[in-house]
Amino acid sequence: MAYYRTREGDITAADSFTVLSSLYGQSTTASVQLPSNTGRIVGIIASFATDDAANAASTYCMKLEGDGLSQGSEIITFGAVTTVGTAASSGQTNVPFQATVDIPIVANNQVSISVAMNGDTGSCVASVTLVLQ
Repeated sequence: MAYYRTREGDITAADSFTVLSSLYGQSTTASVQLPSNTGRIVGIIASFATDDAANAASTYCMKLEGDGLSQGSEIITFGAVTTVGTAASSGQTNVPFQATVDIPIVANNQVSISVAMNGDTGSCVASVTLVLQ
């Protein structure tokens, strides 16, 4: 049986990791509590959006860290965007990034998810789902 744990939030600045601590208005903790009967992160689903308020290019990556990762922190690239023109003319849809992974975890411990962008394209948001088994 797979378990899905999601966090989302605003990315507050370029070149700085921002912890995703929200869950679409639901009460939650910033860190993901790993279920007791799990041993691995087997998948990641990640998405981002930007209002393209600044002409720039940016890549996005996530950092997983915490005592729930038995082999230490992981940093994974999951998207990129190029903004050309004004916000009104450059709208786009980014298909969510999906990856099969094999990251060992320590059940009952926690993992925090943070996201960074390397260029300032304007206001940005991201969402990351961990698939656990």
